Amino acid sequence: MDDMFMATVGSNMGFELGDFAEKSKTGKAFRMWEIKEGGGSIECKPVITGNTIYFTAHDHYLYAYDLESRKEIWKFKTGGLMTGVTPVIWDNRIYIGSYDSVLYCVDQSNGKEIWRFQAGDKIYSTACVSSGIVYFPSKDNYIYALNAETGKEIWRFRTGGWTGSRPTIHENRAYFGSFDGNLYCVDASNGRELWRFRTEGNIYNRENFPVKDGILYFGSDDQNLYAIKSETGKEIWRFKTGGIVNATAAIYDGRIYFCSQDSNLYSLTMDGKEIWRFTTGDKVGTGPVCHEGKIYFGSTDHKLYAVDTGGNLVWSFRTENEIWNDCLINDGIIYFGSYDCNLYALDAETGKEIFRVPSSIKTSSHYEIEQKTVFEFRPPEVKETETEEKESYSPSRSETTHDGSQYSVKSEYVFRSEYA
Repeated sequence: MDDMFMATVGSNMGFELGDFAEKSKTGKAFRMWEIKEGGGSIECKPVITGNTIYFTAHDHYLYAYDLESRKEIWKFKTGGLMTGVTPVIWDNRIYIGSYDSVLYCVDQSNGKEIWRFQAGDKIYSTACVSSGIVYFPSKDNYIYALNAETGKEIWRFRTGGWTGSRPTIHENRAYFGSFDGNLYCVDASNGRELWRFRTEGNIYNRENFPVKDGILYFGSDDQNLYAIKSETGKEIWRFKTGGIVNATAAIYDGRIYFCSQDSNLYSLTMDGKEIWRFTTGDKVGTGPVCHEGKIYFGSTDHKLYAVDTGGNLVWSFRTENEIWNDCLINDGIIYFGSYDCNLYALDAETGKEIFRVPSSIKTSSHYEIEQKTVFEFRPPEVKETETEEKESYSPSRSETTHDGSQYSVKSEYVFRSEYA
């Protein structure tokens, strides 16, 4: 059954059960989630340029905050909440996606909208900009590539399930996962598929996958961390945990550090052998951030942890709710958000709070997790097509408009997977 793979079956798919060439008698459950509107939780890794920190929240706002005066500079409101969306800055522009299915391009200096692009469904993760192209995933099953200056679509690639995986661009290749269980590698310039690697769970990530010495490392909801050849997709090794692995791993001082929702931070050798593990009080869905001999990460037990490279606790800091986002370290200060609706700044050495910035809503967000049945199936043969104009796909538009700047354009380059 090596040529068979997993795909999510549900109303959000681009195909029906009738399209399956072969179905198994039993299904498996993939994890889905939705954040409910009305809360102000902060679930993003912030970004700093100069004396300004930028962050998003579930209250629909992108914030620009002055670190010297500790005052808000501006805020930009989208049409939906932003979860797992780190602001991406390129050429004095900020790129963010939202639950309103729109990718926004905002002027970094004043928070004014420059352009917007309407996708077909919610945007769950962070965009990536490389060589003047902005790449981003959507729940509509597509990965999009747009001209970063104009917002004009260059190509889109369809997978067999939701895409909430931030594309990693490396040597003109784009790597991204899907809720169909596959890690895809496509040509970053035109979206042509090069290979795919199958796992048995969702693949979701908010930060770039680490790639070192031709090896790419990524996790899956099937509870494994994988090491595969970035050139071919050939598996080198996998490491099994007791929970979902959907936070990005880190490579630091010749070791691999990653977190699992089995409540552990793991330290591995570069060939996948466990050195130690550090156990928290609940799930760990953040990626570790390594700096000056310490590893920083958050947990749904409400704490941010600092652990040394020997696996020993240095300090922990307790917030009033869960932590689901990676932290940022800048000039000896750690910045991170919590579901308690605050962005925190702590001293990296001691873990002492320096200040906090609240979002506009003080009510914590609520999320729901459900399981969807999935079946094994044999996909139709992959057929590559020549470059063509797109005619069939017409995503719904947001109800809000801004000065006629909304984009919904036809692609000049379309390369189809078998899901197209």
